[in-house]
Amino acid sequence: MKIYIGCGLTHVPRDYFSEHAEFINQLAARLTEAGHTVKYALRDSDPQLAEKPFGERARLCYHWDRKMVEEADLMVAEASFPSTGLGIEMQIAERRDTPIVVCFRDFGTNKIAPVTYETPDHQRHELQIGEGFVTLMALGVPSIFRVIRYSTKNGGIEQVLAAISLLDR
Repeated sequence: MKIYIGCGLTHVPRDYFSEHAEFINQLAARLTEAGHTVKYALRDSDPQLAEKPFGERARLCYHWDRKMVEEADLMVAEASFPSTGLGIEMQIAERRDTPIVVCFRDFGTNKIAPVTYETPDHQRHELQIGEGFVTLMALGVPSIFRVIRYSTKNGGIEQVLAAISLLDR
């Protein structure tokens, strides 16, 4: 199966970046060992973008990452940190009816606190943030097959592999 691993990178707190990238790289390695063809930005687009003129990088990033999503039979969306790009990739996958496995890690600091707001007519409401990790709109994407919350790197990898094995024919 062709698998695309999408992930937020831009807004990952730098204290977590190495660990987050290590999770993505190890997940890709395990999926490859299981016989899948895997593509993801940390290997298949970001390093190549660094070699291109700065003014062309955004266009190429969109083009290359979109193509990886469109060619995939399955998308793994690692959603531990907010990412506009990951949301766009999930929508591209959904438009193609590509199954998506969403996973996110509870780092202990990436859960957003509830907030109350007031509407123009002075009514007070609680902002609908679900469990506070992944936005409800992203979790509502129709082609999501599984949502996985994990607390350790190895546990997360095993849970993602188990979910994918259910889809692997």
